[in-house]
Amino acid sequence: MIGLVLLMAISFCFAMFQGGFVSWFIFYSFFPFSAYAAILLFYPLHAFTVERKVNKRECQAGESVQIAVTFTRKNRLPLLFMVVEEELPQEMEDRGFQRKILIFPGFKRTFGMSYTLENLPRGEHSFQSICFRIGDFFGLVEKEAIYSSPLKITVFPQYHELAYSDLDRVFNQGAVGSTKKTKREHSVVSGVREYQPGDQLSWINWKATARTNEIMTKEFEVQKNRDVFIMLDNNPSDLFEESVVITASIAHAMLKKGMEIGYASMGSRLIIPTGAGNNQRRKIFYRLAKEEHSVVNALKENVSKGRLPANAAVIFIVSDLTLEKVDILSAFRANQGLMLCVKKQADLTDEEKMSSSTAVSRGIKVSFFEHGQLKFDRSGVMAK
Repeated sequence: MIGLVLLMAISFCFAMFQGGFVSWFIFYSFFPFSAYAAILLFYPLHAFTVERKVNKRECQAGESVQIAVTFTRKNRLPLLFMVVEEELPQEMEDRGFQRKILIFPGFKRTFGMSYTLENLPRGEHSFQSICFRIGDFFGLVEKEAIYSSPLKITVFPQYHELAYSDLDRVFNQGAVGSTKKTKREHSVVSGVREYQPGDQLSWINWKATARTNEIMTKEFEVQKNRDVFIMLDNNPSDLFEESVVITASIAHAMLKKGMEIGYASMGSRLIIPTGAGNNQRRKIFYRLAKEEHSVVNALKENVSKGRLPANAAVIFIVSDLTLEKVDILSAFRANQGLMLCVKKQADLTDEEKMSSSTAVSRGIKVSFFEHGQLKFDRSGVMAK
Protein backbone atom coordinates (compact mmCIF):
# COMPACT_ATOMS: atom_id res chain seq x y z
CA MET A 1 0.00 0.00 0.00
CA ILE A 2 2.76 2.44 0.93
CA GLY A 3 4.72 1.59 -2.23
CA LEU A 4 1.68 2.18 -4.42
CA VAL A 5 0.93 5.60 -2.87
CA LEU A 6 4.61 6.54 -3.13
CA LEU A 7 4.75 5.70 -6.85
CA MET A 8 1.61 7.71 -7.58
CA ALA A 9 2.98 10.65 -5.60
CA ILE A 10 6.32 10.53 -7.45
CA SER A 11 4.67 10.41 -10.87
CA PHE A 12 2.33 13.32 -9.96
CA CYS A 13 5.18 15.46 -8.60
CA PHE A 14 7.23 14.75 -11.71
CA ALA A 15 4.37 15.91 -13.92
CA MET A 16 3.78 19.03 -11.82
CA PHE A 17 7.40 20.19 -11.69
CA GLN A 18 8.54 18.96 -15.12
CA GLY A 19 5.40 19.92 -17.00
CA GLY A 20 4.92 19.18 -20.64
CA PHE A 21 3.13 16.45 -22.55
CA VAL A 22 5.51 13.61 -21.77
CA SER A 23 5.41 13.95 -17.99
CA TRP A 24 1.62 14.17 -17.86
CA PHE A 25 1.34 11.28 -20.34
CA ILE A 26 3.42 9.15 -17.99
CA PHE A 27 1.23 10.09 -15.03
CA TYR A 28 -2.06 9.39 -16.78
CA SER A 29 -0.71 6.17 -18.29
CA PHE A 30 0.27 4.87 -14.87
CA PHE A 31 -2.89 6.12 -13.14
CA PRO A 32 -5.33 3.35 -14.38
CA PHE A 33 -2.95 0.62 -13.27
CA SER A 34 -2.42 2.20 -9.87
CA ALA A 35 -6.17 2.76 -9.47
CA TYR A 36 -6.82 -0.91 -10.31
CA ALA A 37 -4.18 -1.96 -7.78
CA ALA A 38 -5.83 0.28 -5.17
CA ILE A 39 -9.22 -1.33 -5.84
CA LEU A 40 -7.71 -4.80 -5.42
CA LEU A 41 -6.51 -3.76 -1.97
CA PHE A 42 -10.14 -3.55 -0.84
CA TYR A 43 -11.49 -6.36 -3.00
CA PRO A 44 -13.52 -8.77 -0.78
CA LEU A 45 -12.02 -12.20 -1.37
CA HIS A 46 -14.06 -13.55 1.55
CA ALA A 47 -17.20 -13.07 -0.57
CA PHE A 48 -16.15 -15.87 -2.92
CA THR A 49 -18.03 -19.15 -2.87
CA VAL A 50 -15.79 -22.16 -3.50
CA GLU A 51 -17.13 -25.58 -4.41
CA ARG A 52 -15.05 -28.69 -5.04
CA LYS A 53 -16.42 -31.78 -6.77
CA VAL A 54 -14.87 -35.14 -7.53
CA ASN A 55 -16.04 -37.72 -10.07
CA LYS A 56 -15.63 -40.57 -7.54
CA ARG A 57 -14.76 -40.78 -3.86
CA GLU A 58 -13.67 -44.41 -4.00
CA CYS A 59 -11.31 -46.07 -6.43
CA GLN A 60 -8.49 -48.58 -6.64
CA ALA A 61 -4.78 -47.91 -6.43
CA GLY A 62 -3.36 -46.85 -9.78
CA GLU A 63 -6.59 -45.29 -11.01
CA SER A 64 -7.23 -41.60 -11.71
CA VAL A 65 -9.64 -39.14 -10.14
CA GLN A 66 -10.90 -35.91 -11.70
CA ILE A 67 -11.41 -32.93 -9.39
CA ALA A 68 -13.27 -29.75 -10.40
CA VAL A 69 -13.15 -26.49 -8.41
CA THR A 70 -15.76 -23.78 -9.08
CA PHE A 71 -15.52 -20.15 -7.88
CA THR A 72 -18.56 -17.88 -7.68
CA ARG A 73 -18.49 -14.13 -6.86
CA LYS A 74 -21.08 -11.35 -6.68
CA ASN A 75 -19.46 -8.72 -8.92
CA ARG A 76 -17.71 -8.57 -12.28
CA LEU A 77 -14.57 -6.67 -11.40
CA PRO A 78 -12.03 -7.86 -13.97
CA LEU A 79 -9.42 -10.13 -12.44
CA LEU A 80 -6.22 -10.34 -14.45
CA PHE A 81 -5.22 -13.73 -13.09
CA MET A 82 -5.73 -16.13 -10.21
CA VAL A 83 -3.26 -18.70 -8.91
CA VAL A 84 -5.08 -21.64 -7.34
CA GLU A 85 -3.21 -24.14 -5.20
CA GLU A 86 -4.62 -27.31 -3.64
CA GLU A 87 -3.44 -28.34 -0.20
CA LEU A 88 -2.70 -31.98 -0.99
CA PRO A 89 -2.40 -34.74 1.60
CA GLN A 90 1.14 -35.27 2.83
CA GLU A 91 1.47 -38.69 1.23
CA MET A 92 0.71 -37.18 -2.19
CA GLU A 93 3.16 -34.34 -1.71
CA ASP A 94 5.82 -36.90 -0.81
CA ARG A 95 5.16 -38.61 -4.14
CA GLY A 96 5.61 -35.36 -6.08
CA PHE A 97 1.96 -34.47 -6.75
CA GLN A 98 1.70 -30.72 -7.38
CA ARG A 99 -1.51 -28.88 -8.10
CA LYS A 100 -0.86 -25.19 -8.67
CA ILE A 101 -2.87 -23.82 -11.61
CA LEU A 102 -3.04 -20.37 -13.22
CA ILE A 103 -6.46 -19.26 -14.49
CA PHE A 104 -7.73 -16.01 -16.03
CA PRO A 105 -11.21 -15.11 -14.68
CA GLY A 106 -11.63 -11.78 -16.53
CA PHE A 107 -15.17 -10.43 -16.06
CA LYS A 108 -16.76 -13.82 -15.30
CA ARG A 109 -18.82 -14.20 -12.16
CA THR A 110 -18.53 -17.99 -12.21
CA PHE A 111 -15.35 -19.69 -13.30
CA GLY A 112 -13.35 -22.72 -12.35
CA MET A 113 -10.71 -25.27 -13.12
CA SER A 114 -10.35 -29.02 -13.27
CA TYR A 115 -7.43 -31.39 -13.03
CA THR A 116 -6.71 -35.09 -12.79
CA LEU A 117 -4.85 -36.92 -10.06
CA GLU A 118 -3.28 -39.90 -11.79
CA ASN A 119 -1.94 -43.17 -10.46
CA LEU A 120 -3.31 -42.64 -6.97
CA PRO A 121 -1.55 -44.50 -4.16
CA ARG A 122 -3.43 -46.75 -1.76
CA GLY A 123 -4.78 -45.00 1.32
CA GLU A 124 -7.42 -42.68 2.70
CA HIS A 125 -6.54 -39.21 1.38
CA SER A 126 -8.01 -36.10 3.03
CA PHE A 127 -8.07 -32.77 1.19
CA GLN A 128 -8.59 -29.82 3.51
CA SER A 129 -8.29 -26.37 1.92
CA ILE A 130 -7.84 -24.42 -1.30
CA CYS A 131 -5.54 -21.39 -1.48
CA PHE A 132 -5.86 -18.77 -4.23
CA ARG A 133 -4.13 -15.47 -4.95
CA ILE A 134 -4.92 -12.46 -7.14
CA GLY A 135 -2.74 -9.50 -8.09
CA ASP A 136 -2.34 -6.47 -10.34
CA PHE A 137 -0.39 -5.97 -13.57
CA PHE A 138 2.94 -5.02 -11.99
CA GLY A 139 2.84 -7.14 -8.85
CA LEU A 140 2.37 -4.11 -6.61
CA VAL A 141 -0.61 -5.72 -4.87
CA GLU A 142 -1.17 -9.39 -4.10
CA LYS A 143 -4.01 -10.81 -2.03
CA GLU A 144 -4.46 -14.35 -0.79
CA ALA A 145 -7.39 -16.28 0.66
CA ILE A 146 -7.70 -19.82 2.00
CA TYR A 147 -11.02 -21.65 1.89
CA SER A 148 -11.77 -24.81 3.80
CA SER A 149 -13.24 -27.45 1.51
CA PRO A 150 -12.89 -30.91 3.09
CA LEU A 151 -12.84 -33.88 0.77
CA LYS A 152 -11.92 -37.51 1.46
CA ILE A 153 -10.96 -40.03 -1.22
CA THR A 154 -10.54 -43.69 -0.31
CA VAL A 155 -8.17 -45.63 -2.53
CA PHE A 156 -8.58 -49.38 -2.08
CA PRO A 157 -5.66 -51.71 -2.81
CA GLN A 158 -5.39 -53.44 -6.13
CA TYR A 159 -6.41 -57.07 -6.19
CA HIS A 160 -6.16 -59.85 -8.71
CA GLU A 161 -8.66 -62.45 -9.76
CA LEU A 162 -7.11 -65.68 -8.53
CA ALA A 163 -8.07 -68.93 -10.22
CA TYR A 164 -8.64 -72.01 -8.10
CA SER A 165 -5.24 -73.29 -9.22
CA ASP A 166 -3.63 -70.18 -7.70
CA LEU A 167 -5.29 -70.77 -4.34
CA ASP A 168 -4.45 -74.46 -4.51
CA ARG A 169 -0.78 -73.55 -5.05
CA VAL A 170 -0.86 -71.21 -2.06
CA PHE A 171 -2.38 -73.77 0.31
CA ASN A 172 -0.57 -76.85 -0.88
CA GLN A 173 3.03 -75.95 -1.73
CA GLY A 174 4.36 -75.83 1.84
CA ALA A 175 6.57 -78.35 3.58
CA VAL A 176 3.92 -79.56 6.03
CA GLY A 177 0.76 -81.54 5.47
CA SER A 178 -2.31 -79.60 4.37
CA THR A 179 -4.24 -77.61 6.94
CA LYS A 180 -7.47 -77.13 5.03
CA LYS A 181 -6.80 -76.99 1.36
CA THR A 182 -9.93 -75.31 0.14
CA LYS A 183 -13.56 -75.22 0.91
CA ARG A 184 -14.41 -77.92 -1.66
CA GLU A 185 -12.41 -80.68 -0.03
CA HIS A 186 -14.18 -80.17 3.31
CA SER A 187 -17.66 -79.30 2.06
CA VAL A 188 -20.91 -80.95 1.05
CA VAL A 189 -22.24 -81.05 -2.50
CA SER A 190 -25.00 -78.49 -3.10
CA GLY A 191 -25.43 -78.72 -6.89
CA VAL A 192 -23.65 -78.80 -10.24
CA ARG A 193 -22.21 -76.16 -12.55
CA GLU A 194 -20.20 -75.95 -15.76
CA TYR A 195 -16.55 -76.96 -15.69
CA GLN A 196 -14.02 -74.21 -14.97
CA PRO A 197 -10.24 -74.33 -15.54
CA GLY A 198 -8.53 -75.61 -12.39
CA ASP A 199 -11.36 -77.95 -11.33
CA GLN A 200 -10.16 -81.38 -10.25
CA LEU A 201 -11.14 -84.50 -12.19
CA SER A 202 -12.79 -85.97 -9.08
CA TRP A 203 -15.30 -83.11 -9.04
CA ILE A 204 -16.85 -84.03 -12.40
CA ASN A 205 -20.50 -85.14 -12.16
CA TRP A 206 -20.68 -87.76 -14.89
CA LYS A 207 -24.45 -88.17 -14.81
CA ALA A 208 -25.04 -84.44 -15.31
CA THR A 209 -22.33 -84.42 -17.99
CA ALA A 210 -24.04 -87.20 -19.94
CA ARG A 211 -27.43 -85.52 -19.58
CA THR A 212 -26.34 -82.06 -20.78
CA ASN A 213 -23.53 -83.08 -23.19
CA GLU A 214 -21.33 -80.54 -21.38
CA ILE A 215 -18.71 -81.17 -18.70
CA MET A 216 -20.39 -80.44 -15.36
CA THR A 217 -18.68 -80.36 -11.96
CA LYS A 218 -19.97 -80.52 -8.43
CA GLU A 219 -20.82 -77.30 -6.61
CA PHE A 220 -19.87 -77.32 -2.93
CA GLU A 221 -21.35 -75.66 0.13
CA VAL A 222 -18.95 -74.35 2.72
CA GLN A 223 -18.87 -76.00 6.10
CA LYS A 224 -18.98 -73.45 8.93
CA ASN A 225 -17.30 -75.42 11.68
CA ARG A 226 -14.32 -73.11 12.20
CA ASP A 227 -13.05 -69.65 11.45
CA VAL A 228 -10.46 -68.62 8.88
CA PHE A 229 -8.42 -65.53 9.65
CA ILE A 230 -6.10 -63.63 7.32
CA MET A 231 -3.38 -61.74 9.20
CA LEU A 232 -1.08 -59.11 7.71
CA ASP A 233 2.48 -58.28 8.72
CA ASN A 234 2.84 -54.49 9.10
CA ASN A 235 6.56 -54.40 9.81
CA PRO A 236 8.48 -51.90 7.65
CA SER A 237 9.54 -53.58 4.43
CA ASP A 238 10.07 -52.81 0.75
CA LEU A 239 7.59 -55.60 0.03
CA PHE A 240 4.78 -54.18 2.19
CA GLU A 241 2.64 -52.99 -0.75
CA GLU A 242 3.02 -56.39 -2.40
CA SER A 243 1.85 -57.99 0.86
CA VAL A 244 -1.24 -55.78 0.86
CA VAL A 245 -2.06 -56.66 -2.76
CA ILE A 246 -1.72 -60.39 -2.12
CA THR A 247 -3.80 -60.10 1.07
CA ALA A 248 -6.55 -58.33 -0.87
CA SER A 249 -6.38 -60.88 -3.68
CA ILE A 250 -6.67 -63.90 -1.37
CA ALA A 251 -9.46 -62.30 0.67
CA HIS A 252 -11.38 -61.43 -2.51
CA ALA A 253 -10.95 -64.95 -3.90
CA MET A 254 -12.09 -66.65 -0.69
CA LEU A 255 -15.12 -64.42 -0.24
CA LYS A 256 -16.05 -64.86 -3.89
CA LYS A 257 -16.08 -68.63 -3.31
CA GLY A 258 -18.45 -68.21 -0.38
CA MET A 259 -15.98 -68.72 2.44
CA GLU A 260 -16.25 -66.86 5.74
CA ILE A 261 -13.05 -65.08 6.76
CA GLY A 262 -11.87 -62.57 9.33
CA TYR A 263 -8.99 -60.12 9.29
CA ALA A 264 -6.34 -58.85 11.70
CA SER A 265 -2.98 -57.12 11.38
CA MET A 266 0.15 -56.77 13.47
CA GLY A 267 -0.21 -53.01 13.64
CA SER A 268 -3.71 -52.77 15.09
CA ARG A 269 -5.69 -54.27 17.98
CA LEU A 270 -8.88 -54.00 15.94
CA ILE A 271 -10.13 -57.31 14.58
CA ILE A 272 -12.70 -57.86 11.85
CA PRO A 273 -14.73 -60.92 12.90
CA THR A 274 -15.43 -63.65 10.38
CA GLY A 275 -18.09 -62.94 7.82
CA ALA A 276 -18.98 -63.41 4.17
CA GLY A 277 -20.32 -61.47 1.22
CA ASN A 278 -19.73 -58.03 -0.24
CA ASN A 279 -20.14 -56.27 3.09
CA GLN A 280 -17.31 -58.30 4.62
CA ARG A 281 -15.14 -57.67 1.57
CA ARG A 282 -15.75 -53.96 1.89
CA LYS A 283 -14.76 -53.99 5.58
CA ILE A 284 -11.52 -55.84 4.87
CA PHE A 285 -10.60 -53.69 1.86
CA TYR A 286 -11.28 -50.52 3.82
CA ARG A 287 -8.88 -51.71 6.53
CA LEU A 288 -6.32 -52.64 3.89
CA ALA A 289 -6.63 -49.18 2.35
CA LYS A 290 -5.60 -47.63 5.67
CA GLU A 291 -2.85 -50.08 6.63
CA GLU A 292 0.57 -48.53 7.17
CA HIS A 293 4.00 -49.59 8.35
CA SER A 294 4.10 -50.25 12.08
CA VAL A 295 6.61 -51.66 14.56
CA VAL A 296 3.83 -52.48 17.03
CA ASN A 297 3.01 -56.15 17.51
CA ALA A 298 -0.67 -56.08 18.41
CA LEU A 299 -1.24 -59.65 17.19
CA LYS A 300 0.70 -61.08 20.10
CA GLU A 301 -1.59 -59.29 22.55
CA ASN A 302 -4.71 -60.27 20.59
CA VAL A 303 -3.71 -63.93 20.65
CA SER A 304 -2.65 -63.97 24.30
CA LYS A 305 -5.92 -62.35 25.40
CA GLY A 306 -8.03 -64.76 23.36
CA ARG A 307 -9.36 -62.17 20.92
CA LEU A 308 -8.52 -64.56 18.10
CA PRO A 309 -9.96 -68.08 18.42
CA ALA A 310 -7.20 -70.60 19.10
CA ASN A 311 -8.81 -73.19 16.79
CA ALA A 312 -8.94 -70.80 13.83
CA ALA A 313 -7.27 -71.64 10.54
CA VAL A 314 -4.80 -68.79 10.03
CA ILE A 315 -3.11 -67.41 6.93
CA PHE A 316 -0.30 -65.09 8.02
CA ILE A 317 1.02 -63.00 5.10
CA VAL A 318 4.53 -61.75 5.83
CA SER A 319 7.28 -59.94 3.94
CA ASP A 320 10.04 -61.74 5.84
CA LEU A 321 10.35 -64.70 8.21
CA THR A 322 11.25 -64.18 11.86
CA LEU A 323 11.01 -66.29 15.00
CA GLU A 324 8.65 -63.69 16.51
CA LYS A 325 6.13 -64.29 13.71
CA VAL A 326 6.55 -68.04 14.04
CA ASP A 327 5.74 -67.72 17.77
CA ILE A 328 2.51 -65.90 16.89
CA LEU A 329 1.29 -68.78 14.73
CA SER A 330 2.47 -71.32 17.31
CA ALA A 331 -0.28 -70.07 19.64
CA PHE A 332 -2.88 -71.62 17.35
CA ARG A 333 -3.69 -75.28 17.05
CA ALA A 334 -1.01 -77.38 15.35
CA ASN A 335 -1.32 -77.82 11.58
CA GLN A 336 -3.78 -74.93 11.36
CA GLY A 337 -1.31 -72.18 10.47
CA LEU A 338 -0.04 -71.10 7.06
CA MET A 339 2.77 -68.55 6.80
CA LEU A 340 2.74 -67.03 3.33
CA CYS A 341 5.96 -65.19 2.54
CA VAL A 342 5.96 -62.56 -0.21
CA LYS A 343 9.43 -63.20 -1.60
CA LYS A 344 11.46 -65.78 -3.46
CA GLN A 345 12.54 -68.76 -1.45
CA ALA A 346 15.99 -68.40 -2.99
CA ASP A 347 16.31 -64.91 -1.48
CA LEU A 348 15.90 -66.03 2.13
CA THR A 349 18.62 -65.06 4.58
CA ASP A 350 20.16 -67.60 6.94
CA GLU A 351 17.98 -66.26 9.77
CA GLU A 352 14.86 -66.63 7.64
CA LYS A 353 15.81 -70.18 6.67
CA MET A 354 16.19 -71.03 10.36
CA SER A 355 12.80 -69.45 11.11
CA SER A 356 11.25 -71.44 8.28
CA SER A 357 12.68 -74.69 9.66
CA THR A 358 11.39 -73.83 13.13
CA ALA A 359 7.93 -73.17 11.73
CA VAL A 360 7.87 -76.50 9.91
CA SER A 361 8.98 -78.34 13.06
CA ARG A 362 6.04 -76.78 14.92
CA GLY A 363 3.49 -77.90 12.35
CA ILE A 364 3.26 -74.55 10.60
CA LYS A 365 3.09 -74.60 6.85
CA VAL A 366 5.38 -72.16 4.99
CA SER A 367 4.62 -71.14 1.41
CA PHE A 368 6.11 -68.56 -0.91
CA PHE A 369 3.99 -66.49 -3.25
CA GLU A 370 5.67 -63.76 -5.24
CA HIS A 371 3.85 -60.65 -6.39
CA GLY A 372 5.09 -61.30 -9.92
CA GLN A 373 3.16 -64.57 -10.05
CA LEU A 374 -0.10 -62.64 -10.13
CA LYS A 375 -1.57 -61.37 -13.36
CA PHE A 376 -3.48 -58.15 -12.96
CA ASP A 377 -6.85 -58.35 -14.66
CA ARG A 378 -9.15 -56.42 -12.34
CA SER A 379 -9.79 -52.69 -12.19
CA GLY A 380 -13.27 -52.44 -10.73
CA VAL A 381 -14.27 -50.36 -7.71
CA MET A 382 -15.45 -51.91 -4.49
CA ALA A 383 -19.19 -52.45 -4.41
CA LYS A 384 -21.02 -50.12 -2.08
